Amino acid sequence: MQVVSTNNDYASGTKRLIAHLVDLFLLHAFFSIIFFRWWGSPFDWDIDNLNFGPMHLGLRYFGYNIIEAAITVAYFAYMESSKYQATVGKMALGIKVVDAHGMAIPFPKALLRNLSKYLSALIFYIGYLMIIFDDRKQGLHDKIADTFVINQ
Repeated sequence: MQVVSTNNDYASGTKRLIAHLVDLFLLHAFFSIIFFRWWGSPFDWDIDNLNFGPMHLGLRYFGYNIIEAAITVAYFAYMESSKYQATVGKMALGIKVVDAHGMAIPFPKALLRNLSKYLSALIFYIGYLMIIFDDRKQGLHDKIADTFVINQ
């Protein structure tokens, strides 16, 4: 395997975290607009006639969460496999995702990387904490997809 960065120019965990928070802020703003469009503002709900049964609310929000997760994974995978090699948050912080040869990653690899983030978060976010201790700043999801996040 070729070395991606000979001058150890891997993006720090702090930079990656801030970029991720920027992306989550933008995505949640988008999802809030969708939520209010589909279900209206909670301040406008008719509490006396609203069905608060577990099936009614549970299925409604379960469906919303599935849609939100799918759009989030698609956004990250699409942007990281695009010509920018980065999401909006990563672009703002000057970092990008590359393969082992320093090249752009294809969509299937970006999709694998982003689905693997759920595995990274599964047990107390250990997969993300690996970034702190790894020499090449790879999290579990980066190791699974054989990707690296580097400074531009």
